[in-house]
Amino acid sequence: MSDGRPARILARAVVVDLDDTLFDHRESARRGLARLIHELGGTATAEIIDTAEMTAERLMGRRRAGEIGRADYRRLRIRHLLADIDQRLEAGRLEDEQCDLLYERFLEVYEEEWVGFADAVPVLRGLHDRRIPVAVLTNGPEERQQRKARVLDLEPWALGVWTSERLAAKKPEASTYLTVCGALGIEPGAVLHIGDNVEHDLHGARAAGLQALHLDRGQAFAESSQRITTLDAVLGML
Repeated sequence: MSDGRPARILARAVVVDLDDTLFDHRESARRGLARLIHELGGTATAEIIDTAEMTAERLMGRRRAGEIGRADYRRLRIRHLLADIDQRLEAGRLEDEQCDLLYERFLEVYEEEWVGFADAVPVLRGLHDRRIPVAVLTNGPEERQQRKARVLDLEPWALGVWTSERLAAKKPEASTYLTVCGALGIEPGAVLHIGDNVEHDLHGARAAGLQALHLDRGQAFAESSQRITTLDAVLGML
């Protein structure tokens, strides 16, 4: 924290985000990309994987802006990746169906490489040992997010995973946090919410009446009493 000493938090339960908080999407995606590149006969250098990440981010920006659709986003990612693997390859000539198959293969190996952050299970276990109930609240599809929790072995330490699909609402809508608090049987003011997204996991949770901490693993934000840079820091604050 800003004064070098963790502030004490009085909370009877903890709600934790999943993606980029417990689940390491970036590392999982990089591992999946490395496998796909190897299958395509390329060498998975850090430069190629870094470029693929930047391309995905740029294309996602275009998709959010409505410039391209889901199918174009996926096909362009594959075409750019193939061109990066072999500059001589005329990836633009690749049939859409071939791009679709390669993207599906990427999703397969990405999911096979799902990994959690090293502090995820130890922190949930530590909270469990202190008899502090834990719930997971995530924006995402029900089946996929529940599967992530199983793959990462979160289930023994959390009372449940609540998804935006299941709740028919997304963070930062107040109803998402309040529904989970209600399921825990604990008033919002006595619940601590932790996550990586400032809008969803800090401001949204606080607006709904919960206590909240922003998990800033990349240390991209200024120090504050509401910021932690590792998940295990919370164990010294409760």
